[in-house]
Amino acid sequence: MQSTWFSDIKDPKLQKQFKENVLSSKLVLDKLRELCYNRLKNRELSSDFDNPNWPYKQASLVGEAETLKWMISILTFSDNEI
Repeated sequence: MQSTWFSDIKDPKLQKQFKENVLSSKLVLDKLRELCYNRLKNRELSSDFDNPNWPYKQASLVGEAETLKWMISILTFSDNEI
């Protein structure tokens, strides 16, 4: 589990408790990861090159992809954590 989940929690006991709570929600988090992955896989790239707003649309799509990849990474837990 990435430290992103509990980096703002300073008390080790509370960190452990929080980690247990997150891992106990694995079913929901797995579904969320699946939704993010499907959105990333099925998104449509902008090929409207003649549109003067194309660079902005493309930048938005790239930003969305980066966010989805980050979400997938923090929602992926190793088998020994579960």
